[in-house]
Amino acid sequence: MNTSQGFCCSIFGVLFYLLVQGLCADFEVHKAVGSSLDLIPDHPKTNLTYVKWKFNDKDFAEYSGNKLKQLGTNLFVQRLKISDINITVDKLQLKDSGLFSVVQEGHNVQHDTKLIQLHVHDLIRSVTIEHNEIWLQSKNICTFHLQCLVSANLHASYYWSGYMNSNGSHLNFSLTPEGSATLNCTARNKVSVNYTTKTVKCSETLGQGMSFGFLKKNLLPISIVAGAVCIAVAIGIIAVCYRRRTQKGKGESEAGITVYEDVNVEPVAKKRSDSTINGTSIYETVQDVRVTSNMPQTVYDKISYQRQQVITPSTSSPYQKVL
Repeated sequence: MNTSQGFCCSIFGVLFYLLVQGLCADFEVHKAVGSSLDLIPDHPKTNLTYVKWKFNDKDFAEYSGNKLKQLGTNLFVQRLKISDINITVDKLQLKDSGLFSVVQEGHNVQHDTKLIQLHVHDLIRSVTIEHNEIWLQSKNICTFHLQCLVSANLHASYYWSGYMNSNGSHLNFSLTPEGSATLNCTARNKVSVNYTTKTVKCSETLGQGMSFGFLKKNLLPISIVAGAVCIAVAIGIIAVCYRRRTQKGKGESEAGITVYEDVNVEPVAKKRSDSTINGTSIYETVQDVRVTSNMPQTVYDKISYQRQQVITPSTSSPYQKVL
């Protein structure tokens, strides 16, 4: 319990020390990524007997006995340049932001410690302008919303010029139909500055309050979603129709409505004329009245009904009998 409290107190102590040191820094320096920082003592070498260089209260170099050496730390590996009694931190990185201190001692004299608060910033390498425009039919104007952007969070400040002057990354204004405006956006931070230019024009759209900047940016996703919805609706309609048709066909088959089921549903021994309500089929009537195979069934059978059915060698043909 006491150990944890002591640990927390030590952390807060270090943070408080760094805060105080930062507020009391002699110099506040802003550098770009890739640049260098010189850490030069305030007094000439002849007046110094001992010098120590620190970063956030960690020693990384020392001058003593007329010798300047780098201490065994992982700070600024292969990035320190030593010349006489001067030290340069080369190829600065964002993580190098912090408090540097140079402790100086002379012959029986304790000189003031030199404090340097370093801020390392990335360069503004590109600036872009994004915009949305809306046609307001009721007012017969176009309203524009512009935003100036840089490539990363570079703590930049923005300034608009050209058609109108304004500060800040956002800009709003209106134009009448066929009107146009050219604007410049300048982005600036502590170590760099860059700008870009954009021209916008007012034109009517098909729908009131429709953002055509939004449509331009999202036309492909909107088309894909709309196509997918149409396909899903079409598949649903086809499935419903197929299901209804299947159920309808099944019901009719079970009720014995089709011709084939009407013919085959009755037993073989039953008369065909019974398969219809009125027995009006001529074929079924002929079949029903035929009682035996000895009765005449056709016109030819009726005319020649008395002819012999079987011709044998002992009998003559019907033609011979007639003659």
